[in-house]
Amino acid sequence: MFQPKFTITPEINTRIAEIERLRTLVDQAVILPELEVQLRFRATVEAVHSSTSIEGNPLNELQVQKLLHGKSITAPDYAIRVVLNYKKALDWLHSQEIMDKQFLSRDILDLHSLVMDRLLPAKKVGHFRSGDVFVIDQVGKREILRYTGPQASLVPQLVSSLLKWISVQEKSFLHPVLLAGLVHYMFVSIHPFSDGNGRSTRLITSYYLKKWGYDFRETLSLDTYYIQHQLGYYQSLSLGEDFDTRMEADLTTFLDFFTKGFLESAQNLTQYIQAGKVLDQNQKPMRLDYEELTVLDYTYQFGAITIQDAIDVLSLPKRTAQRRLMDLVEKGILKVDGQGPATRYILHPN
Repeated sequence: MFQPKFTITPEINTRIAEIERLRTLVDQAVILPELEVQLRFRATVEAVHSSTSIEGNPLNELQVQKLLHGKSITAPDYAIRVVLNYKKALDWLHSQEIMDKQFLSRDILDLHSLVMDRLLPAKKVGHFRSGDVFVIDQVGKREILRYTGPQASLVPQLVSSLLKWISVQEKSFLHPVLLAGLVHYMFVSIHPFSDGNGRSTRLITSYYLKKWGYDFRETLSLDTYYIQHQLGYYQSLSLGEDFDTRMEADLTTFLDFFTKGFLESAQNLTQYIQAGKVLDQNQKPMRLDYEELTVLDYTYQFGAITIQDAIDVLSLPKRTAQRRLMDLVEKGILKVDGQGPATRYILHPN
């Protein structure tokens, strides 16, 4: 069983307290529905762009945004594949089906299948590595060995043990943000795949933050902080040259980096939050449910939504999907555009 060593310093404790204050602010804010949809899409674009850029993907944020809007761009096929794979994996991890159950080793492999689909030979996609793995940095003309992962034969048991450890810690008094940081550090140290370990680690971290209620209504992304402080990110993770050394290391350095990044990301987010502006006809705050936000997510990404689109994204019968769309029209959030078979629903220009 994992037994990470760390100290919750006064600085870390102060950050956690401020994170809690901002989380309460965001949770209680009555955010304009259009703004919430935009913030969620913005977080998705940032996560996809930053996490794939760390691994060398050349697409800029505007190109990623266009891809996620369903538009075509001129770029290498592999670069487009990396982005679309990551978005698909992110959507899958945040789906209700996955969120409502205990995460298993099989889910880790399924996640890797989505992330690395058609980017690796088939025998390596969705499978733990069968050989050794090394992290090597290019310094000038020299290659420097930075890290050696655990033996391949140990990987399945290490992943299983980590997941069991997480399920135990979920019931402990350890703050979820600190636990997410420890999960991040330990999973990437296991380095269970031949490639795609960094992306898988950041996705899993995002999954647990959402599961534990620290995704700030799906509007928070930590990945931009990682890429903006890439050297510090790698240095805070590099606490040993092999797995055993990393497991014996004092992880306070990484938790310091992780909580600092989390707080900065949360502070940047709250600048966009507007409270108390969405009112119903009785001038009372109006909140949207999961299905309504799903409709708005789709409408923002693609510019409009049809009844068939709503049926597909909500998995509802036609009449129920129509009713959900009309509810949003009556609330003044969507407006009808067109007639008959060409009818679409677009965001209301309030």
